[in-house]
Amino acid sequence: MQEAVKIMYRIQSLEIILEETRIVHRDNLPPQYATLQETIETLRSQVPEEYLARYDRIRKNGQAVVNLVNGFCLGCRMAISLGDQNRMKRDEANLICPHCGKFLLLV
Repeated sequence: MQEAVKIMYRIQSLEIILEETRIVHRDNLPPQYATLQETIETLRSQVPEEYLARYDRIRKNGQAVVNLVNGFCLGCRMAISLGDQNRMKRDEANLICPHCGKFLLLV
């Protein structure tokens, strides 16, 4: 699951760039816009459908993938228990915050 979360983090970053480009350039989109869209579609094909469904649902309201830093989810700022963190690092638990439900990127 760690690899899928990394890919989703990359997708999220590119989607943010696309949104900013659309806001700045409006009707006069640069040629790189289409390339970014193709890259996003290629990356999406590498993520399991069940993760993408959850990602898309959460992404509608902001970031779907956030960092886990020093034991804290940067999405909700809540502490994740050491037991959960260790299970996540060993791939024994999903990389999902038990408080806000966002995907966690282990840093």
